[in-house]
Amino acid sequence: MSLWAEIPLLFVVTLGMLIGFFSLLLVFFPGLTVIWASISLWGIATLFNYRVGPWTFTLTIATFLVITMLMLLGNILDNIFMAGSARSKGASWWGILLSWLAMILAGIFLTPLVGLVAALLMLFIAEIVRIKDYRAAFRSASSMAMGCGWAVVARLIIASLMIALFIMWYFMLYQR
Repeated sequence: MSLWAEIPLLFVVTLGMLIGFFSLLLVFFPGLTVIWASISLWGIATLFNYRVGPWTFTLTIATFLVITMLMLLGNILDNIFMAGSARSKGASWWGILLSWLAMILAGIFLTPLVGLVAALLMLFIAEIVRIKDYRAAFRSASSMAMGCGWAVVARLIIASLMIALFIMWYFMLYQR
């Protein structure tokens, strides 16, 4: 790839990774997926170092697979942290399932932020109906919100690993 093509591509990829990283502070934005898509763009544009040689190509594919697995893990951890922390305060699995469905539906048809609020509200309502104690229901919903905070921390760490792997890919594996 010529330098004239590499510099704009690297700028776009870096911008995508920065947008993805800082958007992780917004619980409802799929920042890990944006980072992964940016790295994928680089991989596709450089043919995953196919032309360099079989050993470099293999290491590049292995690095990309690790980045992909980290992205999937981070996206799954989000739900595990939310559900696990709500469950630890006594929320029922039905309440957690209903809140998850409310989050998906409201996130798709309205906005992701409304989806997050809908999930917390649905868990609160489901727990009030189930145990008829608004304080315990509030503890469950607030625990789910705390799980969202821990999920942000975990996703920031995973995003840092993904970006570090890309930097290693660029400086150690990519050859002009």
